[in-house]
Amino acid sequence: MRDFAWAGAIVLPCALFAVLATRMLGPLALFWPANAVLLGMLLRHPGRATPAAWLGALAAYLAADLAVGTAWLPTVWLALANLAGVGTGYLVAGRVLTDGARRLDQPRAMPSVLVVCLASAAAEALIGGAAGAVVFGRGFVASLLDWFNGQLAVAIILLPPFLAAPRRPLRLLLERLRAGPRCRREDLLPVAALALSLACAVVLGGPGVLALPVPALIWCALRYPVFPTLVLTASISVVQLFAIAVGLLRLPDSNFLYINSVMSARLGIALVALGPMAVAIVNGARNDLLRRLDHLARHDHLTGVLRRGAFFERAGAILAELAAAGRPAAVLMIDIDHFKQINDRFGHAQGDRVLAAVAAGLQAGLREGAILGRLGGEEFAVLLPAAGASEAWLAAERLRLRVAALSVPAEDGAGGSVPPLSGMSVSLGLAVADADRPPSLEALLAQADAALYAAKAAGRNRVERAA
Repeated sequence: MRDFAWAGAIVLPCALFAVLATRMLGPLALFWPANAVLLGMLLRHPGRATPAAWLGALAAYLAADLAVGTAWLPTVWLALANLAGVGTGYLVAGRVLTDGARRLDQPRAMPSVLVVCLASAAAEALIGGAAGAVVFGRGFVASLLDWFNGQLAVAIILLPPFLAAPRRPLRLLLERLRAGPRCRREDLLPVAALALSLACAVVLGGPGVLALPVPALIWCALRYPVFPTLVLTASISVVQLFAIAVGLLRLPDSNFLYINSVMSARLGIALVALGPMAVAIVNGARNDLLRRLDHLARHDHLTGVLRRGAFFERAGAILAELAAAGRPAAVLMIDIDHFKQINDRFGHAQGDRVLAAVAAGLQAGLREGAILGRLGGEEFAVLLPAAGASEAWLAAERLRLRVAALSVPAEDGAGGSVPPLSGMSVSLGLAVADADRPPSLEALLAQADAALYAAKAAGRNRVERAA
């Protein structure tokens, strides 16, 4: 907790002050992201919401206004308004955002985030609107609507990307750069359409062009993962706001009660962004569900390794590729020795624990690229791609010794703990595919299965190679 307090007191206010500097950028103050940034940082890292962090944020708010020559009274008043908005958003998020919604991996996440944005903007506007009336001589209603409009728009635009960002985005980006480009030409089409729509908006002008990028953003939402889509949506929204501020996007002058054209456009941009963001979140949740269902269909629920059918499908495809390239391969058939005695003596629950432990031990002992599957009962199979006879033998011995070293926690019939179960062993049958005349996977497994029975006949806890 002390580390979090230091991070909140030093790192967080420094980052916040850098964002607060937009107060000094004249027309770009139309987009003031400090509160959304602070709220996003605290929601991503709740452990940093310490008293030191709040005091550090207050200092950053005060320093930003004092740096541009604002008097003390409005400086303190505005800082309290900002902190009230962030604090309200943080408290409301604690009630309406579940863990899944906080990561934006659930379809109902976006309405919950919108509630947080509305509560934060409303709390800030109540205090900030009073400051506008008392300190700056503006009407209370006009000042309140301006505050509410601005903070709501920025929160809607920035908060979702903050919540959906990966834990270590820079490390993830560097890893993907090292892995080399994997981008296909068709993957760039949604971004190209987005750029074209923005260019058309600048050329055409008028209030309707604010929605021009929506089809391209929805295309991005259906094509890309959630976080890149949210970043693209937020970026386009920010670009539109800046284009309005510097006059690139031409809007007709209008005033309806207390709402002028800029306020209307700012809120319209944010509300339009909700659509692509919601589509991205729903599509991401759907894809995640499909991946989980596929994993459940292909993997054994007890051991987590491939099921029989999935193993045959995947191993067969890899073996065919190796055969086409003229490279060798080997398969292992593995059977847990005296497994029936384990079930009879300790019960089927303990037998399940042994199966799970053996599968985990085998998986941990395999090199990258090898495939492990459970064919049924206590029998497993392994494909060792590009492995010759000597390498496959060493791999089999390594697996045998790893299982022999296992110690599996045990329970008695009443649920109490007993000494761990150890001294288990496996028998292994090995068959090697000749690179010149590779057999089918079924034939290779049949050879390995015959070698497995030879290993059991020879006393178990050993490796036998097919003749």
